[in-house]
Amino acid sequence: MKRAALYMRVSTKNHGQTTETQAIALQDYAAHRGFELVEEYRDEGISGSKDSRPALDRLMKDARARKFDVVVVARFDRFARSVSHLLRALEEFSHLGIDFVSLSESIDTSTPMGKMIFT
Repeated sequence: MKRAALYMRVSTKNHGQTTETQAIALQDYAAHRGFELVEEYRDEGISGSKDSRPALDRLMKDARARKFDVVVVARFDRFARSVSHLLRALEEFSHLGIDFVSLSESIDTSTPMGKMIFT
């Protein structure tokens, strides 16, 4: 059973999206896939343009400690706003043997098709 980390972020409050609405979709996905939920990481009121965020920094530290096998996000832009930041993180995940799933973009790097689409 894969151990999953869920990452959620909202930059502003009261715009119809909360980390809680993201969490519901991510929790449902993790349950459907049979993932063991290890941790939820939530950054609220923090811009995605910042490469350093409290919950994201904790997630990356825990990834290096191999506390989970897959990171699940609602959308790429919830994780990173810049392509270079996203690619650096995904390269590190790949090096660590951690898969990445983005629900909105239907990317799952644990599958051959997902790896091909992402590449």
